[in-house]
Amino acid sequence: MNLAEKLHHLKVAPGESAVCWLGQAGFFLKDSQGKELVIDPYLTNCGERLRGFKRLSPILLTPEDLSPDYYIITHPHFDHFDYDAVPSVIQTSPGTLFLGPASCWHKLLEQGAPPERCQRLNRNEEYQDGTVKIRGILADHGTMAPDAIGVLLEMGGHRFYFSGDTAFHEALCRDVAAFKPDMAMLSVNGRFGNMNAAEGARAAVLSGVKYGTPCHFWTFAEHGGDPDEFCQRLKNDGRCQPLCFRQGEIQIISKNNELLYRKESAS
Repeated sequence: MNLAEKLHHLKVAPGESAVCWLGQAGFFLKDSQGKELVIDPYLTNCGERLRGFKRLSPILLTPEDLSPDYYIITHPHFDHFDYDAVPSVIQTSPGTLFLGPASCWHKLLEQGAPPERCQRLNRNEEYQDGTVKIRGILADHGTMAPDAIGVLLEMGGHRFYFSGDTAFHEALCRDVAAFKPDMAMLSVNGRFGNMNAAEGARAAVLSGVKYGTPCHFWTFAEHGGDPDEFCQRLKNDGRCQPLCFRQGEIQIISKNNELLYRKESAS
């Protein structure tokens, strides 16, 4: 069974949340109502076509495999706004709602997304659909992406923080901590204006999460990143549990905020 089939057939009990790392900064989440959400999935080789950044990690999902209810894009760089994947999802998944800051909203329209399927999600703006709540917050990605966002997500009875691409700021971590997230997904590649492993670990601790997850590493030779240092620093600190996914690995978080079991990554 490939990863697309695993995610499609995955059953999530009430009070549980399923999380899968898609590689780079991309994640897939699913709740007990069958609602599916992706954030920043990089599913093609558009980076090599556009910028010469050759993908080193395998592609486990194609754009045609996706039919999420919500598709969040934190900023318009190719490894977050996949310029070869987005048009395909627009065509093959008519029920998907795309969310992102103004820069992404304009590009979605350029890619052919109907306006009614595009939701602006700038900093300090919130979208809610039943029990799913999505809020945009600051991500400091400098002049490279001046309106980039991080995301605070409430889904499946759990709260998540996705840093997007950002530099480290203690004040930002305090804002995240006020949300009381259970898990933080943090960019740790240390280049192109992003936190490095030490800063990502510090952000996880200051954000008050139970689980700190590194991402945005090893997809391109140009990016770098040290997830081992991230995990070791959290182990040494003791206040936050490191949770380092394999690409394609699915984790189930229980109603009591415990990890129930691990699914093997797709071959």
